[in-house]
Amino acid sequence: MEIPELIKNNVFVDKRGTFASILLNKLNKKWIQSNISLNPNKYTLRGLHYQFGKSAQAKLIKVINGSILDFVVDLRKFSPNYNKIEFFLMKPGDELFVPFDFAHGFITLEDNTIVQYLVDNDYNPNSERCILWSTIPEIEKKIIEIDPSFSKLNLLISDKDLIHKP
Repeated sequence: MEIPELIKNNVFVDKRGTFASILLNKLNKKWIQSNISLNPNKYTLRGLHYQFGKSAQAKLIKVINGSILDFVVDLRKFSPNYNKIEFFLMKPGDELFVPFDFAHGFITLEDNTIVQYLVDNDYNPNSERCILWSTIPEIEKKIIEIDPSFSKLNLLISDKDLIHKP
């Protein structure tokens, strides 16, 4: 049974910048798409997204620049962790493996945060669902714990992510 796993990679830094690899062989997955999320503003929230059925996706999340608070919710009805949320504070080089049947989202903690994620299945808009972040009070509590200056008034969120579509 797969569970979310935070993977700490070596990030090499010199006068030119940074270099880090993605450890694709560690997870024994066939990734079919690579997505890049460019987030100019701190407090940009993306998620909580998931796909179900034959369109379910596993994801490999990697922070390229900046930092995020990443969160996943276990949607496996027969799991002892059903509906449990887990948090991962991620910085450049960190990777998070998110198995299918987990809702996924993150909030940027810095301006100019770049996140790459790989997925192992095609996107199907008919199978996409979203959990409204504010229905999970632990998320706001965790953000404030990390950054006491956080205010919902500063949150950047898409109209699509404001619609609860379970």
